[in-house]
Amino acid sequence: MNTDFEDTRKNPPSRKKRVATRAMPSTDIGSSRSLASFSTEDDGAVAVIAGMAIPVLLGFAGLALEYGQVLGVRADAQRTADFASHAGAVTYSRTGDEEAMVNVARSVARLNGFENAEIAVMLDPSVPTANGSAVRATITTPKALYLPPLVGGDASVDVVTTAVAGALGGAPACVQALDPDGSGITLSGGTSLASSDCSIASNAEVAAPCGTSIVTDSLSYDSNSAPATGGCNTIVTPEGETSDIARRPTTDALAGSDPILLAQSQMASTAALTAPDDVVVANGPDIEFGWTPSTTTAQAAAVGCSATFASSDNTWTFACPGQSTVNLGNITIGGGITLRFNPGGAQSIVYNISGGIQNTGTRMTFAGGTYNIAKGISTGGGSVTEFGAGTYNIGRSDQGCNWGSDRYSICNTSLLSFEGPSAFSLPGGAMNTGGSTLTLGTGNGNSFRFGPSSGGDAISLGGGSQTFMGDADGGLFEVAGHIDGGGGGSCLVIPAADLHEIRGSLLASGAIRFGAGLYAVDGYMHLGGDGGGSADCEGETISIHAKNTTFLIAANGTEPSGWECGGQAFCVSAGYSNVRFTAPQSGHYADLAVIGPLDASRNEGALFAAGASGNVVSGAVYFPNGPITTSGGASASADGGCLQLIGSEITLSGGTSVASECDLPQSGGIGDVVLLR
Repeated sequence: MNTDFEDTRKNPPSRKKRVATRAMPSTDIGSSRSLASFSTEDDGAVAVIAGMAIPVLLGFAGLALEYGQVLGVRADAQRTADFASHAGAVTYSRTGDEEAMVNVARSVARLNGFENAEIAVMLDPSVPTANGSAVRATITTPKALYLPPLVGGDASVDVVTTAVAGALGGAPACVQALDPDGSGITLSGGTSLASSDCSIASNAEVAAPCGTSIVTDSLSYDSNSAPATGGCNTIVTPEGETSDIARRPTTDALAGSDPILLAQSQMASTAALTAPDDVVVANGPDIEFGWTPSTTTAQAAAVGCSATFASSDNTWTFACPGQSTVNLGNITIGGGITLRFNPGGAQSIVYNISGGIQNTGTRMTFAGGTYNIAKGISTGGGSVTEFGAGTYNIGRSDQGCNWGSDRYSICNTSLLSFEGPSAFSLPGGAMNTGGSTLTLGTGNGNSFRFGPSSGGDAISLGGGSQTFMGDADGGLFEVAGHIDGGGGGSCLVIPAADLHEIRGSLLASGAIRFGAGLYAVDGYMHLGGDGGGSADCEGETISIHAKNTTFLIAANGTEPSGWECGGQAFCVSAGYSNVRFTAPQSGHYADLAVIGPLDASRNEGALFAAGASGNVVSGAVYFPNGPITTSGGASASADGGCLQLIGSEITLSGGTSVASECDLPQSGGIGDVVLLR
């Protein structure tokens, strides 16, 4: 028996050796000895590999330990950066002092084991807050390393953490003075400024001396001097407690916003508005509806029409059956006579009149249609002139209106009306003299294009006149000239339209009812600059009513005369009381009532003055480059709406009062200082 085999049974090999033996069966005793020797050598290789792996494993364990230590340092640094930025933001929101902000943040860092050199504190304007800028704290601290140097690596690593904190709330304020170089917010002479539900802010000083009052939960200023109160408790909350007063800048939340960019574009477009073209038609024969029947009959026959006179009531009837176009020259009428002009005529008929229409008689009634009248329409005192609905292209008269030198497309000294819907193109504008009534279109769907008279006014109103325009939703309202409502006691009703463009100034001394829509005024808007006040308008005594309206005032061109409104882009003065401006609640210009000049070179402002009391403005009055002033007993409030005053400066004097009742989100106090990043 094989002795080696016996040894194998007594000392069996490992599984690996047994498998190897089965895989290579042999009766050669020498071969068996070689395999046993090979197995002994394999055990030694495993031991060598294990010996080499142990240091590597220990190295990984060391790296893991060092990484954990770095994470611990980082956690401490991040927590400290959070505390430091928050403390700095609280200090800055209350004082506006950058040095104090840095000192407080560094103190927090030192208390947590970091040196001054390891923390950087600065304002970060890229993160907007109620203060204008957030506070960023960055901690950079070295951490020693032990294993990397053994293999040629760095002996330390910088652990860097950062945190950003800032104040939420506090903006937008209801009353803001934006110019840091201006006078800020100034009260004098028994005035009051109340903003009970939102804050008041100034980028400059605040002055509320004894005898004045500012009522607000929160007031901010940004000057080296604290608000001047003369030692009196003039800045209080609605409950009579001391207001929260903080030094910090205020930001112009509207600057660069979509509505303001749209307003700039619209103002540029209105500045380029052109007047309608002159009306030019071929010469036609004159016709006079007078007291000589044969003459009038012959004139009518010459243009293919007929004229019949009824002596029972002194009435001419002019008829053009079957005609699609009627060509005439001047149309005149004798005193005491009535004219019925083509009664029942289709609206498709075109009337080309190379002269003008003059009514010095009793009544002239025209069928609707398209009228191309080269030299205007004029009416005499006591007459009635009526037109049906149609299209009216009316050129400028070659005679002055109402014994004046200015020539208009329409000169009305009595009662003149056009039914609607009608479209009007008046290259010479319209004058409605004292005591007269002018109706341009009724209902909705009308359209208006006015050019200037020879004197520059596109619409001119005399004292006690009544001027009504039908609504123009979906239509045009373009005025290339001034609207001069300078007649006291007058009434002007401007139609509702999506857009009202006025390349000129808008003046008033009587009542105006502004239809809803956007008003782009290239010139100035002076209400009461030459006196005036409330008047009867559509059966109601009003002064200025503007509902669902926004006014863009550019203040271009020559400033109108009127000493009370001098230097102002927008002015409500004289005897105007109970003025109503209500901004739209939706659309591009939601909550914007009046926007002043946006050209930084124009610093004309807004003024409520001289007895303009009981005024209600719901919406923002925004004059980023000009002051907003109230004086002489004027007042303004929101009457349940939201009045915001945003100007370069805010000044109240002479017993005036302004009350804002806005309840804006994030508008009270300095707000909570929170971590932002």
